[in-house]
Amino acid sequence: MAVSQIRPALLYAPDPIWCVDARTEVIWGNEAFCDLSGQHGGKTAFATQIAEQIFDGEILCSKRIKLEGSGSVGPKWLEVTRKETETGILFYANGADAVVHAEEAQRNFVQTLSKTFANLTTGLAIFDRERRLALFNPALIDLSGISVEFLSNRPPLFEFFDKLRERRVMPEPKNYDNWREKMAKLVAAASDDRYRETWNLAGGQTFDVTGRPYPDGAIAFLFNDITAEVSLTRGFRAELETMQSMIDAMEDAVAAFTQQGVLTVCNTAYKLMWKVDPDTRITEFTIMEATQEWKTAFHPSPVWPELRDFVTTSTERASWDSDLRAKDGRRIVCRVDPICYGATLVRFCHQPKVQEGANEQDGLQIVSA
Repeated sequence: MAVSQIRPALLYAPDPIWCVDARTEVIWGNEAFCDLSGQHGGKTAFATQIAEQIFDGEILCSKRIKLEGSGSVGPKWLEVTRKETETGILFYANGADAVVHAEEAQRNFVQTLSKTFANLTTGLAIFDRERRLALFNPALIDLSGISVEFLSNRPPLFEFFDKLRERRVMPEPKNYDNWREKMAKLVAAASDDRYRETWNLAGGQTFDVTGRPYPDGAIAFLFNDITAEVSLTRGFRAELETMQSMIDAMEDAVAAFTQQGVLTVCNTAYKLMWKVDPDTRITEFTIMEATQEWKTAFHPSPVWPELRDFVTTSTERASWDSDLRAKDGRRIVCRVDPICYGATLVRFCHQPKVQEGANEQDGLQIVSA
C-alpha cells in the first residue's frame, strides 16, 4: 500500500495521533492532535506534558491522563498509549470522558447504597462472581461479631461461612465432613433465588437468612435477627393454647363468633355436643349454619333469629340468656355474652332435670342430678 494512501487515514483520524523525537519535539501530528494541543498550550507544551506523565521506561504502555481546563475549556480525560519506534515515539490518544463519568457515577451510586445499607438493621453480605466478599454493612458486624479487619480483607464465601460457624452464628453441622458439600448446595440455591432458612442458634437467637442472585454472577446474603418476633409468636401461641385449655376444661359447650358471624373458637364440650369439628372444615362455619343446626336439637323457640341478629349487630349490647328444652327432655340454658372487638360468646349450660311429680316444700324445689 502506498504512503499516499495511508497518509489521509492518519491525518483525518478522529482521535489524536502524533510522533515526537527523543527530545520530545513534535515530528508530526494529525488534525485531531493539532486541535487538542491548540486548546492546551500548543503542540510542544502539550506533547511534553503528555510525555512526562506517561513515560515509565517501557517500550509500550498506556495511561489515563487528565488535562486541566483553561478559560472556557473544561478538564478532559484521555487514554494515551505510547509506542517507541525507530523513527520516533508514537502517541495515540482516545477520549475517556464518558468512561470516567460513568465510573464516577458508579462510585456515587455505590456510596449512596453504602450509606443506605449502613442504616439498615439487616446484615448484608454481597459476594462477587469470584465468590469473594465485595460489600458488607455495619449490621453484619453487629449480628455476626466478625471483625472489620476480617471482612475488609474480602474473604472467600466458604471462609466467611466457616467464620460464622466458628463464632456459633450459624447452626453447627452434625457432620463436619459434609460441611463443604452443604455450603456448595447453599451457594447453588442462592444463585437460583431459592435459598431461605431459619437459623436457631445455640445462644438463643434466631436468624432469618436469605440468599439472592445479583447481576454479573454476584450473590447477596441477608441476615435478619427475628429473635423478638419468634419470641412474640411463641408467647402468643402459648397464650392461645392456654386459652384453649381453659375453655376445654369448662363443662359448658362454648363457641365464640366474630361480628361477621364466623366461628373462631370452640371447646371440646361444644364439639362433643354438636358432633362437629370446625377446625377440619375447609370453609368458615357461620352463625347461620350454627343456628340451623342448633334448632334441630330443641323444641321450637323464637330465640334463633334474635341470636343471629345479636351476633352481627354493631350497636351497644348486653348479656342475656334463654331457656331451651331439648328434644330428649333436657333443660339447657343458652347464655349469650358480648366480648371484645364485637365478638359474641355463646354457651349451652346443662341444667338438672326436674323429676316428674316433684314436691315443693318451703319454696325449695326437689330435683335430681
